[in-house]
Amino acid sequence: MTSDRRDGTATTPPPENGRQVERTFGEHRQGYDLTEIRRTSGGALLRVRIHRDAYQHQSYALVEVFTPAMTWTALTHEPASGWHAATPCRSSGPAPLESLADRLFARADAILRTQ
Repeated sequence: MTSDRRDGTATTPPPENGRQVERTFGEHRQGYDLTEIRRTSGGALLRVRIHRDAYQHQSYALVEVFTPAMTWTALTHEPASGWHAATPCRSSGPAPLESLADRLFARADAILRTQ
């Protein structure tokens, strides 16, 4: 544990959300996309895919795990109703989606640790 508070209580650093393997960002006519792949400390390969569309019902955010059968299998998601309104309609970079991606990676890592 690391002590980073002046009141003397110890806090634990945030969990490691994995090592980035690949990241792509793209803009499209009605929004933007972020795809990122990370390897967890346990060796699992995770892929987050976030599609931010002008329409909430066409937007999605999910994390998948790479299986031994060499397929991507959905692990968990976050409904667009929870993040769509907090993101801009347009973006020339991944910044508006980075905290959402981090949350999804952390959630997926926690799920895999329970196995």
